[in-house]
Amino acid sequence: MQLQRQIRKVVWLLLPIWVISGSIALAESEPTDNRTVVERIEGTAKKVGNKIEQGFSKAAKKIEEKHIGEKIEQKLKKAATKTAEGFKKAGEKIDQKLR
Repeated sequence: MQLQRQIRKVVWLLLPIWVISGSIALAESEPTDNRTVVERIEGTAKKVGNKIEQGFSKAAKKIEEKHIGEKIEQKLKKAATKTAEGFKKAGEKIDQKLR
């Protein structure tokens, strides 16, 4: 229990040092241009928007290449046919039992 308190104290004492050293390292790695925060946020938002657009374009291209729409249509037709056959068989069994 006492060891845990000592560990907490050490962590709380070292935490500000880590934060300061981390922020200094980040400040040194940032470009020193005179853009405002709003301009940087705007630039980042545009980059993210472009990446999202590229992702959707790639996904649409893959869907078209793999003919997924056609495959889904075929599977739905097959499922509908199987269901109709199942209902037909069930109807015939009911008819036989009622006779």
